[in-house]
Amino acid sequence: MRPVEGAEDSPDEYGYIRSDWHRYRQLDRLVNHWERPGWEAGRRFYHWIVRFDERPAVQRLAERCQARLGHLETLDLVPVASLHLTVQRVSNTDEITSSQALAVVAAASERCASIRPFAATVGPLTGSANSVFLSVGPHRPFHLLRLAVVAAIAHVRGAGAVPAQPASFDPHVSIAYNRRPTVAKPVIEEVATVRSIPPVTVQVETVSLVELRREGHTYLWRQIAAVPLAARGQRAEAAARSRLSRRGRGSM
Repeated sequence: MRPVEGAEDSPDEYGYIRSDWHRYRQLDRLVNHWERPGWEAGRRFYHWIVRFDERPAVQRLAERCQARLGHLETLDLVPVASLHLTVQRVSNTDEITSSQALAVVAAASERCASIRPFAATVGPLTGSANSVFLSVGPHRPFHLLRLAVVAAIAHVRGAGAVPAQPASFDPHVSIAYNRRPTVAKPVIEEVATVRSIPPVTVQVETVSLVELRREGHTYLWRQIAAVPLAARGQRAEAAARSRLSRRGRGSM
């Protein structure tokens, strides 16, 4: 897969679908998604995400896939109200001030102004060692979006404060998480029967800064700011200022 740096075009921009599936099929074991380090009870993080919770086409696709997998006891299904694509972690909320978060939003708004809204194909179904997800692409615009928010974080907090991420950024929307270690083959075989459900295409027009937390076996968030692509202005920063003033209150 292409690394983030450079975000070059690929001669086969949908080759990621084959790559995602090939990697998944090579797995022998699946792991417990919820045993990830750093997610102690009560911890919250700022993340940049692309939200799909208000996209009916993506919700219907996820529900169709989940209906075919719901009998698998090793999976925790993701509520459709929580569907999202993670772009980049910013920080633990305890390690960044409200003024810094506002500055990150402002810096991201400036950088995202040069990125046009783009069409994204969501699906087909595949997975990884810790989740079952929908492939998303083409990758290039998501790579550019990630470069923009990473640059915004580095501008405000310094390059050393940007959380480390995998060298390869593979956009995806998780619809289920593995709840315990298990043999991979039975789950992969079930996922294979669902891959015939056709993908959907949606327009990506914003990237959102959210305050993310875990409750039990699900992720919940509170949106801090929605930064529009190809737009300049103070609306995102003003909305973020209002939400940050209420940090720690309200629901996600």
